[in-house]
This record gives sequence, C-alpha cells and structure tokens, in this order.
Amino acid sequence: MKETNLHLFYKFGQAVGTFYDRISVEKKIIELVSELIETQAALAGFLRDTEDYKLLLKDTRASAQAMLDQINKIIESAKFEQERLITQAEVGTVLSCKWDMEGNFEREERNLDVFTVTPKGIYNTHLLIENPELKFPEKIRATLPPQMLYDLKQAGRCLAFEIPTACAFHVCRGTEAVMLAYYELLAKHPWSFRKKDWKIYIEQLIKERAPKQITNRLEEIRGLDRNAYVHPDINVTIEESPLLFELCSGVVTSMGLEMGKLTP
Repeated sequence: MKETNLHLFYKFGQAVGTFYDRISVEKKIIELVSELIETQAALAGFLRDTEDYKLLLKDTRASAQAMLDQINKIIESAKFEQERLITQAEVGTVLSCKWDMEGNFEREERNLDVFTVTPKGIYNTHLLIENPELKFPEKIRATLPPQMLYDLKQAGRCLAFEIPTACAFHVCRGTEAVMLAYYELLAKHPWSFRKKDWKIYIEQLIKERAPKQITNRLEEIRGLDRNAYVHPDINVTIEESPLLFELCSGVVTSMGLEMGKLTP
C-alpha cells in the first residue's frame, strides 16, 4: 500500500498549465527558459513518483514522457540557439501531448484510490500506521522481541483502517511474545512447556514471582475471552479494539520495565 500524494498532481498540473499559457509560436526560446526548466522538472518528477502506478496510469505516463522528450529537445537546442523562435511544429507537438495527457488522466485517474484515515482517539494517524512502537519509551522498545514489534505495527494499521478483529488478533499475539520473553528472563531458561496459551503463561509468571500488577492485568485481558479474538465465529467491534489495544499496550509497558531491570 502506498499513500497517494495529491500535492504531486497539483504541482504537476500547475507547472504544465503555466507552460501552456506561456508558449506560443514565434516566441524566443530564451523567453521561455524558466517555464521550460520548471516543466521539465515537473514531468520528470511526475514520472519518477508515479512509477508504482505505472499499470494504473499507463497512457498518462506515456503522454507525459512524450511531452518531456519534446521539451528536452527544445532545451537542448537552446544551448546553441537561445535567440531562435519556437516553431509551429514544436508548439503543436507540446500542445498535442498536453491534450493527450489530460484526456488519458481524466480516464485513468479513476484507477487511483485515495482514502482519508480518520483519527483514532488521541493517536496521530500517521504514527499509528507507520511507527506505533513510538508509543513506548525507547528503553522499553529495546526490550521488546521482534515478534511484538511486528504484530504491534500490524495492529496499529488494523486499528487505523478499522479492521478491529485483526487488530485484536495482532495486539494479543504481540503481547504473548512479550509474556514469553519476560518469562524466559525470569526463569533464566527457554520455555520448556509443550502448551502455549495465556493461562499457562500467567501461571508460570506467577510462579516466577512476576509483580501482581502485571499478572492481574494479564488475567483481566484474558478474562475478556481472549480466545474469542482468534475464533472464526467471533468478530471484535470497532469500539472494543481500541480498548484492547490500550490494555495490551499498558501491560506490555509494565513487562518492558521489569525486563529492563533483568537485562544486564
């Protein structure tokens, strides 16, 4: 997934429009140097920044490339003939490319999807999508296992895009990864039990004398029927997923602080 940069299209259209207004037959190239260079940069930037959309904007990009080729030729000739006049053929080619490009874009822009992600509580939407781990202090992030960081990013995106059941699944799975890492630090050996679920994790953390505030909170989350979050017949609501996201984030913070004390 890639966010569509609407400003890219605005700047591109602005540069091409200005050039269209200025170009005319029998105008000296030197009078158009500024517009030529700006339009050249806009076209090159458009082609570069829409590379990921090349299948969606195939004809638009072809028209833009044709227009860029023509402008490159004019700029190249200006190195030796700055005082020469723009010819009818050059103006015709540029305008033809512009009209083709506009028609193609009007048809193909429907292939582009632009979504506005509404805020979720107090979260910065872009951080929730790209860097949800920044909700934790750096010293806690350093203790979190890779699986937690992966699932946290997935959970943040699912929360932002209102996919609540997937959000619940990932945030709970990530919390499990922290529970396991915390247990292994307390026990000073890898997990040796055949079974892996929240109930046995909590039991073993209690045996290893993890603080009650942590085990009680984990038990509280488990009491929400955590297994339902991965059951195919249960759907989590949009209202429930932020609550679970925060509950898990809070207990992960507590475990991370304790893990920091146990790490040399």
